[in-house]
Amino acid sequence: MRRTIVIGGGSWGSALAVALRSGGGEATVLVRDEDSVRMLATGRCRQLGHLAAVDPIDASTDPTILAEAGLILIVVPVSATAAALEMVGRHNDTNAPVVLCAKGMAMCAKGAVLMPELAGTMLPAHPAVILSGPSFADEVMCGLPAAVVAAATDQQAVALVQQAFAASQVRVYASGDPLGVAIGGTMKNVIAIAAGCAIGLGLGDNARAAIITRGLAEMARFAAAAGAHPETIYGLSGAGDLALSCAGPHSRNMAYGLALGAGEAPEERLAEGRHTVAVLAARGRKMGIELPITDGVDRVVNGGAPLADVVGELLARRAGTE
Repeated sequence: MRRTIVIGGGSWGSALAVALRSGGGEATVLVRDEDSVRMLATGRCRQLGHLAAVDPIDASTDPTILAEAGLILIVVPVSATAAALEMVGRHNDTNAPVVLCAKGMAMCAKGAVLMPELAGTMLPAHPAVILSGPSFADEVMCGLPAAVVAAATDQQAVALVQQAFAASQVRVYASGDPLGVAIGGTMKNVIAIAAGCAIGLGLGDNARAAIITRGLAEMARFAAAAGAHPETIYGLSGAGDLALSCAGPHSRNMAYGLALGAGEAPEERLAEGRHTVAVLAARGRKMGIELPITDGVDRVVNGGAPLADVVGELLARRAGTE
């Protein structure tokens, strides 16, 4: 296999590079500055500085190394994914598969789009794979086991991703539903904010479980209306990732909701659900489906509605058939 390039040297990019290497592969992390190169060479990354150092991680600031890539993982924030795809298009002419690892919606000329839609527009000749699932970067960096899903319409590209991680502690399952996997990874962020709000308000674990379960129903309705397979939502990228994201403040979206529920000023920068909820709610209305939890989060974070009022309205809704 030709070299695997990981674009992005943050916590998740560094962790995936370590996992790829543990599986016997050759991975180089492409970063923006020499400071990051030097830090990765010490076996550490800036965002996970509290962890013990691992073996040195190969890194570079030279985008021309993309020409040598047989597999490219894009592991940058959603807002930087379009720029990373553009860089791949400039430097890789072998149509190497591109693995998109961000969970959310990116802005382009068409408006806010999911990751498969963005890749299909910007790099139509490159097979696009969506990698998602319940996976905290610090645990993967430490070599602890995790299970994720790789989804694409090109099953050879999925098999290539599975092969790259085959000997690592990261188990990669295959899916042919990239849209459903992307929806699961995007919407779970919003439901995790709602679960955090419930815990922050002191509503208890029963309420959190109800939000997780009814949130999954919203995610499945959205997936079906968008043309994805609703059963995908009950796999790793939906139910699995949602369960992990709602487990506690280790999740940035859960932490954001906890702060809202406690009446504190939340850290918005890394809570992706905060930035996508308005678009998801609008899409739901356009498709004519009910998304009461998603709509409620949107009203709180974007409309300024009092959280207690929104909770009261949700509890006053008539309970229908499960």
